[in-house]
Amino acid sequence: MSNIVFYIKLEPYIRQWLVNALGDPVQFPAGSNENAVIRRFIRKLPKDQVPEMAGQGLTAIRIPDSKAKPPQYYNYMGQHAKACIIEAIEDLFRRNLWAEIGYMKQCHCSLNSIITAWCEMHGIDEDYTETVRQKYYRMRTAYTKKGIFLGIMTRNSTDS
Repeated sequence: MSNIVFYIKLEPYIRQWLVNALGDPVQFPAGSNENAVIRRFIRKLPKDQVPEMAGQGLTAIRIPDSKAKPPQYYNYMGQHAKACIIEAIEDLFRRNLWAEIGYMKQCHCSLNSIITAWCEMHGIDEDYTETVRQKYYRMRTAYTKKGIFLGIMTRNSTDS
């Protein structure tokens, strides 16, 4: 993996989760969907552009090695390409949240407690616990509205 990076702007809680899982700068696993997206859209720096610099609130993403597109030459991601990698990261976050919260619901704790513990486990600041909880509820509600029930058939009095 090269040490050459590009920068993206993520929601703070997603950035915290991603850096906690994959380091800073973020290095996706070999063969990952995210690396495939990067390889597909990485290109040479246009002549009218200046190289990107680190900034407040930006997340550094390592460019994967590629024989076809060596990172020392191919190290620019346009705004639409960055939107694609952000979308892939957000999808990964939602899949991780859904898989782990669904599994942990078997412990018979309140959903709020489970989500708070999940955030703590994944390096997400306590200030964003409510945001993550709302994201989980919206996902669950979207399925329920379509007649796909993915929760427990009875409601706990502590599950609000």
